[in-house]
Amino acid sequence: MSGEIVAGLFSTHVPRLMIHDPAARKAYMGDDITTFYDALPEVYETKLRDLDFDTFVIIDTHWHSTLDFIINTHERLHGVYTSDEIPWMINEYEYDYPGDPELGALIAEEAERIGEHAQCSAHRGLPVHYGTLNVMHYYNPGPRKRRVLAISVLDTAEVEANVRFGEAIARAVERSGRRVVLIASGGISHKFWDLAVIRQRASADPKDINGDERRRWDERIMQWWRDGDHAAVLANADEFRRACSPEGRFAHYLILAGAFERGANLSPGIQFGRYEAAIGTGQAIFWFDPARTPARSS
Repeated sequence: MSGEIVAGLFSTHVPRLMIHDPAARKAYMGDDITTFYDALPEVYETKLRDLDFDTFVIIDTHWHSTLDFIINTHERLHGVYTSDEIPWMINEYEYDYPGDPELGALIAEEAERIGEHAQCSAHRGLPVHYGTLNVMHYYNPGPRKRRVLAISVLDTAEVEANVRFGEAIARAVERSGRRVVLIASGGISHKFWDLAVIRQRASADPKDINGDERRRWDERIMQWWRDGDHAAVLANADEFRRACSPEGRFAHYLILAGAFERGANLSPGIQFGRYEAAIGTGQAIFWFDPARTPARSS
């Protein structure tokens, strides 16, 4: 049976998602508290809970590599996580998910076949980052855990290399027989405020995006997603990367688009929550269904 990517999800993973105390949320964000506390559970309840799939493949923009895309091929992802960046928000967080080393190996094989650079790693001590853990906290809850395959972003990869790696993921999924939800975990524009003002600009209000040009670019990108115009996003990706320093150099979205025939097999995006600021950065959640479903073979 051929596998397929049954959905794509562009999702924020901001650390404040793990502030669970309402008073602490207000103390940090003031009166404009993120809508994502409700939006991520809504994605789970309306899209993921009853969806027939096996594995989350997560492109994690908090996991950076320099020479290859790195694929976490541990049989099991488990441990206790404390963020080294912002430990007071995420600390001593216990996690335990089944991995998917078989699919990971196929992705590396397909990437090598087309001349892209990917390596599997099941080395002891390989970290799992909050770009994976924060989204799994909301999207993979309860006792019935789906498999989790985390993949780095490659900081030196050009737009085309990212898109081609997405194509390799799609071919590997087809060979695997897996049904996969592909998560592009990260933000849109990504420029923090300076320390002197950052705490005063911590609200979720889009007025706290760092720079009008970045906000305009984010809004343009999101409108293309709503319209299903992924060709426009890809055509402007190089300029967006130069102008707005998007998180992970926009690799998470570029890989997602590549996995769906360069966006040609993506339906218009459905937004959950609003477009928000997070200490200057642009954040959003968009769900993408395939525009057409591949025929299932037996």
